[in-house]
Amino acid sequence: MKLYFLGIYIAGILSLRADPRLTSWMTAKSTQYARVTETTTTSPVAIWPSAGITKSALSPTQTSPAYADVQQILYSNTFVYVRSADLASHPMGPWYKEYTKTTVNGLWPSTRTLTSKIPRYPSPVTLANQVADQVGQGPVGVLVNGVTIANLGDGQGYDTQQAKDASVASGGIPGNKNDVWIRNATGAEGPILDSGFGHPAPDGGYHYHANPQALRYQLGDNLTYTVTTNPVSGVRTETYTANATNLHHSPIVGWAYDGYPIYGPYGYSSAMDSSSAVRRMVSGHVPRDGSYGTTNLATAGRHSLAAWAALFHTFTSSLGSGDYVLTSAYDGPDVSTSFPIGWYAEDFDFLGDRVKNSTTGAHYLQGVDYDLDKPNGRTCVTPEFPAGTYAYFIPVDANGVPAFPYSIGRYWAGKTTGGRVVGGTITESVTTLYTGGPHTSEDMLEPVVNQDTGNVTLTWNSIEGGTYKVEASTNLTSWTTLSSSILAASSNTVTSMVDSGAALPTRYKSRFYRVSRTATAAFSAAYDGQ
Repeated sequence: MKLYFLGIYIAGILSLRADPRLTSWMTAKSTQYARVTETTTTSPVAIWPSAGITKSALSPTQTSPAYADVQQILYSNTFVYVRSADLASHPMGPWYKEYTKTTVNGLWPSTRTLTSKIPRYPSPVTLANQVADQVGQGPVGVLVNGVTIANLGDGQGYDTQQAKDASVASGGIPGNKNDVWIRNATGAEGPILDSGFGHPAPDGGYHYHANPQALRYQLGDNLTYTVTTNPVSGVRTETYTANATNLHHSPIVGWAYDGYPIYGPYGYSSAMDSSSAVRRMVSGHVPRDGSYGTTNLATAGRHSLAAWAALFHTFTSSLGSGDYVLTSAYDGPDVSTSFPIGWYAEDFDFLGDRVKNSTTGAHYLQGVDYDLDKPNGRTCVTPEFPAGTYAYFIPVDANGVPAFPYSIGRYWAGKTTGGRVVGGTITESVTTLYTGGPHTSEDMLEPVVNQDTGNVTLTWNSIEGGTYKVEASTNLTSWTTLSSSILAASSNTVTSMVDSGAALPTRYKSRFYRVSRTATAAFSAAYDGQ
């Protein structure tokens, strides 16, 4: 008996594999709904928040499902454009107000028509006194699942006049002397970050601030993932743990707006030698706790700035050789349990600015004393760039805890010609490389025949929320409907049905099949134009 199947062939992108800026994006789960875990005792849901779950008056809601990860990839000669709903395929949430996970935060993510623009050919900035272009507030790049990664701050800083943290003026952009002490998001917002270090902003925009370990786990980046449920309370705990077994170079987790790749924490120990051992990349930034010759803020108080910070805030016009002493109008709070060292970005010094040997005047050296420079990257070879590239790395400490500056520092390595595309309108001619989600063209997989029963199992790529019709024919002219209302498998990328006894010798010598999607459940669109 002959068995044939029909399907739609999706063109490959083999000719473009040489450019990871085109091929590194997560698309395999673009046909699945994004899901949120609302509390530690509930299962993930595709619309949120559910009845009885707290919602802030500031927060939007997700009233219909949205498709996760990257939905469309377009490119020109100079840029890559990625469209997404800004929602991940890994379970997002829950978000609480405190580490004890008692009170639901009340802010929820929602679909955004997010278009991100990444330069294909990054241009390094001209370094002057080891300083590159400066990074302000807001997102600094987009990760390979289409979700943005924010800068190190949370939009708050210490107001000396009010003697408390408050919203920073002008977004904490470079040159702002009114907000000298910029608060780090990972400390202040720790309780309201999920296990993947992501959370929603009041406008519903989901984003990461630091080590995106849920995404890293999906990408196979040296992590293990465990889920435990307390049999008494029903509390569910997700844990990501560093896995040093068969340690390998981190994958690309995203792209910065200057066009350089962002890798996970692990790289080659010798920057330009791919045969060298893989190890955790060490940040060049250190806390100002008295080590490495830094000022000990716990005893000296927050009355000075490290050289990089004095330049960043324009107290100086060139990189100094030591700390810059502030006047009392710009002092930060004394170190305490409420304001520990590391609470602010200015609580850190950069080793490359420090003198290691007072006799010779030699400074600490990148590649010897630390791996990552002031922008938080290095020039190196990677699996995707065997000839070398500048690359950022996500820093973590020896225990896997996010390390300053968490993603990209306060300086860019390249010219930031990329970013969010306002309104999603692309103003240049582009080629569409990939379209996924509800606009995916499904194709049928190889049928499986049970020789004993004659049953034929038909399987096809499907989108969540889709309804499918399966037809059969013996002559490709007349078709018989086997089923007209097969619902796609929930939270899966394939759906199947069994044609019982179809392969028995007494039935058919030849049999053809075709599958078509007849309906798509209501969904929240990530972009227009399809």
